[in-house]
Amino acid sequence: MKKTKILSGNAYIYEAKLKEEEKFFSKKELNKILSFYGMRVASGDWKDYAIDRDKDKSSFSIYRHASEMPIYKIIKNHKIKNLDDKWKILSMSGQEIKKNRSLEKILKFLDSKRLILLKK
Repeated sequence: MKKTKILSGNAYIYEAKLKEEEKFFSKKELNKILSFYGMRVASGDWKDYAIDRDKDKSSFSIYRHASEMPIYKIIKNHKIKNLDDKWKILSMSGQEIKKNRSLEKILKFLDSKRLILLKK
């Protein structure tokens, strides 16, 4: 017997909802970003974040203080021609720092940018 999915209600609304969900961070992606963000908050590097979305991209902005401009923006592009442009990191000035097709490599790059003060 075939496994079938039974829809109750309006199937057109269900399809529209699925298309909207595709244009945001997936649960897995958001979990990775928030876990990484949480580690940096615990170390005292970052203090606040904001999540934004439009039809072309979703962004996760990272703030050192709530009243400043974001120091980094992690952007997921929804309309891409080149797969390497799917994920980007922008600096405070809006300059593109890194782009890659993998979120893990983007987060690894951000982790390597941690500055540590050493005392003599």
